[in-house]
Amino acid sequence: MNCEQILPYVPGFVGGELRPQTVRIVGDHLTDCASCSKEVAVQRRVVASLATLAEREVEAPAFLADVILEGVHGRSFRRVLPVLPLPVADVARVITDNREAIAQAAGTALVAAGAAYALWRALRASRGVRPATS
Repeated sequence: MNCEQILPYVPGFVGGELRPQTVRIVGDHLTDCASCSKEVAVQRRVVASLATLAEREVEAPAFLADVILEGVHGRSFRRVLPVLPLPVADVARVITDNREAIAQAAGTALVAAGAAYALWRALRASRGVRPATS
């Protein structure tokens, strides 16, 4: 198999979500392909970095509950919310170190959203639902 065929399976390979036969095929390819092995390493770093960030204790600011309740009750507010006390340097480092993988994930999400929209439109059309006209 070539890289183009293997790359879609890399996230599942890294996440341990593939069937054993697929893991074997991807693993065999990785033994001979430095490029795909590098992509696996990048995605493993992303997973490890996100796990590290997830372990940190982040305390929400005291006013956050009030702001959420105001929004839920339909009141408008123009208050500018300060940034939550997240480890900004760590988040920035994770994004910088993994920007290619993040861009690929964003592209995949965009394609999936487009496909879902096209499917929704096709289902509505098959049921005879016409779009509203202005």
